Amino acid sequence: MKSPNITAGRQEKTAAAWFLGANSVRNPWTLPENQYRWGVNVACRGGIVQTRPGFNMRLSLPEGNFQGGIVFNANKQAESSLVVTGYGSEQYRNTIYDSNGKSVEVSELPYVLFAVDGDVYFLPFPLTQPRSWQEHKLPAIKMNPDADRVNFVTATRSATISTGGGVAVTPSHRVVIIQDGSSTPCYWDGSNNTGNVADNMPIGFWMAFSGNRLWVANGNIISASDLANPIGWEERKTGAGRGDFSVPRKITALQDYVGQNNETNLYVFTDQSTFSIASGVLNRDLWGSTPNFQSNIFPHIGCIAGKSIAFQAGQMWWYSQGGLVSVDVAASSYLSSQILYKDTEMAKAKRFMPSDYTQICAASFENYLLYSIPYLEKLNSVTMVLDYAVASEWNQDKIPAWAGVWTGIRPVEWASAIINNQPRQFAFSVDYSETNDGSHNHLWELFSPHREDRYFDINPDGSTTEKINRIYCQFETGMMGDTMDLKQFVYSEIDCTQIAGVVDVKASFKGTTGKYQEILSKRILSIFENYQFENTDLEKEIQSLGVLRTQSRRLISESVAAETSYVSCESKYSNEVDKAFSLLIEWCGALGVDSARIYIDPWPDRSIGRKNEDETIYCAVSEEGNSFTYDLPDPTKLIPDAGVVSWKSSQTRTVTLSCPGNTQPAISASATASYVSYISQKDSDEQAAIKAQKEATTAASLYRASNPC
Repeated sequence: MKSPNITAGRQEKTAAAWFLGANSVRNPWTLPENQYRWGVNVACRGGIVQTRPGFNMRLSLPEGNFQGGIVFNANKQAESSLVVTGYGSEQYRNTIYDSNGKSVEVSELPYVLFAVDGDVYFLPFPLTQPRSWQEHKLPAIKMNPDADRVNFVTATRSATISTGGGVAVTPSHRVVIIQDGSSTPCYWDGSNNTGNVADNMPIGFWMAFSGNRLWVANGNIISASDLANPIGWEERKTGAGRGDFSVPRKITALQDYVGQNNETNLYVFTDQSTFSIASGVLNRDLWGSTPNFQSNIFPHIGCIAGKSIAFQAGQMWWYSQGGLVSVDVAASSYLSSQILYKDTEMAKAKRFMPSDYTQICAASFENYLLYSIPYLEKLNSVTMVLDYAVASEWNQDKIPAWAGVWTGIRPVEWASAIINNQPRQFAFSVDYSETNDGSHNHLWELFSPHREDRYFDINPDGSTTEKINRIYCQFETGMMGDTMDLKQFVYSEIDCTQIAGVVDVKASFKGTTGKYQEILSKRILSIFENYQFENTDLEKEIQSLGVLRTQSRRLISESVAAETSYVSCESKYSNEVDKAFSLLIEWCGALGVDSARIYIDPWPDRSIGRKNEDETIYCAVSEEGNSFTYDLPDPTKLIPDAGVVSWKSSQTRTVTLSCPGNTQPAISASATASYVSYISQKDSDEQAAIKAQKEATTAASLYRASNPC
């Protein structure tokens, strides 16, 4: 049964089930109920807008010019022998070299590898903060300390070596190639703690391992290594396939790509177009006779940021000058002159991007596609998040949705790896805050099961102390209302779920104008994490409850009082009177918003036309909605030039309305209107007459409506 205030005219507007994610490009009037305007540090899995997964700081790196990094699984084999197990079966025992050149009985050893001020450092997993990074430097590798970026690429090396009458085959193993565009190329395969110099390799920056060869770009020239040996560069000097390739403009990225036809290709990007080289043709002697061995596949779409290439949903993605594109979008440019960029919904973030996109970097993890972009600064301060598993049920269509942006770190480079059969995602970040060793360079691991960020302080003895930081989240709904008549905002209800730990919540509302006005502020206390009750008198009692689950709350805001509402110079009404309203929900901690609703009352407003008065003072509105008025003179640039000829006219028109059968006297209304034309006097007379006729007709119709026949 409805309460009396609802039956008397109060309306309820609800938004929930946000399966289509964030959309900041559409007019908020037109957003469907399952989209929201904007989100910060949230995910929208299951239609619930919730705190994003946590970030865990894994390492504090040396302070200085951070230039790039990679996570590398070394597997250079030391020996392989046949052994008999205790059950009588035979199997091979493989050992590989560790960084000290010793044999270790594992299939691979994971390392993190990075460059700071031209020095290259390494550290094995599990990652433990070292007391001194000097012990983990590769002394034989020296890059340019002033280079903005150092590029790390993993290749595979397998060389066949003749020894007298026999042939020995070196098993294939991974190797990291390191270049900065100006220094002598170097490499490391994990079998030593010094690194190696590749004197024969061409100097370049962008690299890719494709078709069992390493490809290196320098300017607009692309060179290919020997087959199965990224360190060897003799084949390009002799034979039918000798020489290099070139494109018209400077190369901005290289990428190995296997298309739907299962053919291996090297994609060569410039800032304006994309080329393909058939790297899957392994016989170098056939390159010259292979049709379309090098071809221009996307003449009008290039790549502006070489680290922006990622793979998700079976497609390759990258950032072009106009925005985010994928292979299917680029291919459709042959069929249409219109390019539908895939990040259009993220217009709010793109609006404040600086002109230099070259440092954008990307990653793909599970069903997430992550794009770190510069926002209001040069470094990548926000990460746009596209989720392909918003509705993760088996029978649900996999429609991707933008969750919004994630903040907290400033990724310079993303690194994905499988460590001990577990996919993991890392980010090298130049952060706002320094650790107490004075460094802003840190390695973070994403997608922690905890919805809180964890970092550490370094103690004087070299040990670390973990700290926990609750995540600030922001969620802005679309406009809720009928988009027609004026309404008065009364209060709101917010259904919250997935609450864990201490959460501070704030809610605000606004109409189409003005700023957000706070109507709710609340702290929620829930016990969920062990650290909340460890070493307390209640520890045993709480542990006896077993596994704790997250909690739910219904939050009801205050009722809005008109006399305390904000008035904007954009409207004559106070903040709570408008046609529709948005809610801004902010919280710090682990929480999900299941649904949000507002209650609005009809606003009595007489539906008649009215004369519009000119504004006499200027109105300025900040991005947050704060409005200010200023008494300024008209800008000189807006004053019409004295030499411009204009014609002014004033016309009067009368409109008479009669009743059928002349049952009542006819009514008449007259109106006078003026118009200034910069075309001719005739045009001025005609436009003034049209305006006068419309005004007279409107006045007569309004009177007749009040006094019908």
